[in-house]
Amino acid sequence: MDTQEIPLKTSAARFIASVRAFARSEVGGKAKLIFAALILLLCAANALNVANSYVGRNFMSAIAERHMSGFVHQAFLYVGVFAASTIVAVIARFGEERLGILWRENLTRRIVRRYLADGTYHHLDVANPDQRISEDVRAFTVTSLSFALMAFNSAFTIVAFSEVLWTISPLLFAVAVLYAAGGSIFTILLGRPLIRLNYDQLDKEASFRSALIHVRDNAETIRLTQEEGAQTAKLLDRLDDLVANFRKITSINRNVGFFTTGYNWMIQIIPALIIAPAFIDGKIEFGVITQSAMAFSALVAAFSLIVTQFQSLSSFAAVLARLSSLVGALGEQSDLQVPA
Repeated sequence: MDTQEIPLKTSAARFIASVRAFARSEVGGKAKLIFAALILLLCAANALNVANSYVGRNFMSAIAERHMSGFVHQAFLYVGVFAASTIVAVIARFGEERLGILWRENLTRRIVRRYLADGTYHHLDVANPDQRISEDVRAFTVTSLSFALMAFNSAFTIVAFSEVLWTISPLLFAVAVLYAAGGSIFTILLGRPLIRLNYDQLDKEASFRSALIHVRDNAETIRLTQEEGAQTAKLLDRLDDLVANFRKITSINRNVGFFTTGYNWMIQIIPALIIAPAFIDGKIEFGVITQSAMAFSALVAAFSLIVTQFQSLSSFAAVLARLSSLVGALGEQSDLQVPA
């Protein structure tokens, strides 16, 4: 039976079970090496971001002080840091895509073998298994990997920029933590219904598509029996159903969007409101304002992963539920299922 709402603990357990199965597979060794390389690249990227914050601070201070030699020196450092950051980011993206397709191939092969074994496909009591095997497996593997890397990156960012921001202003550091915590809680409260609605939307879209495929595959029979009217009514009913559900999704997305957009705009002004008075009083350099803005933005973004990714997370939860129900129906206990 499909489960439309999944407790967080259950979702986490299913995700961990799937990762373990992949790590123990025949391609697990290769996957571990790629993932380890990605973690190292994330560490390098965060180190470069911290270096960039100091270079940017000195660069802006040199401009404010009209110091030409300092300006030229920091400009060259800026270019060097940007070049290194570009290389690291591109290689990391390439590795992420390769690991994602490796995971998708491995999981799809196991599910397909089980799907076609012992006539399972004939008596499977799950809606739209074709979509779940193709689209949901792809979405699950790619999104799982993306979220895992974002979580690691957020942890590294917190470690890297906490000291930077604390050194500039302990008050600004505390504001960043509280601001992110409050934003995450409020986003969850606003957007929680999206998990169920996104689950329903995937099924309704698949149902509409299967009805269209039915018309195409049975075109001659429908023409001979003159069932065009009945098929039209069936298609339009399913269309009405998915449109009504999507309207509910857009209404919640609107509410979440109002909050998250304002939340992100405020990030730009908060550091200046707290740090600018110290510059006006001559206690800090001008570049410290820009560095505090960068550090605050990075730290809040790291703490606010739920806020920035909530819509994607809700869609992912729906995909996880659909794929888990398929695997459970196939009798595959090694992937995605919570151990009894």
